[in-house]
Amino acid sequence: MIVADDGSIPADQVRKLGLEPGTHLRVVEEGPGPEGGPLGASMPGFPDLSWEDFERGGALAREDAAGASWR
Repeated sequence: MIVADDGSIPADQVRKLGLEPGTHLRVVEEGPGPEGGPLGASMPGFPDLSWEDFERGGALAREDAAGASWR
């Protein structure tokens, strides 16, 4: 997010966050999340996957997309 010298934030950036222009925002100090990293709280734990598992997941996703009714 880009903040102007006067502290304002352009309306298009505010809209991208799903907020209306004029919404009051506050600045908070950036710090590590609960699990130690900045994204620690927002990222679920992922199991260890082999390359074959990853490829199979991709194949399943392609099959789902090919059969989707919105296509």
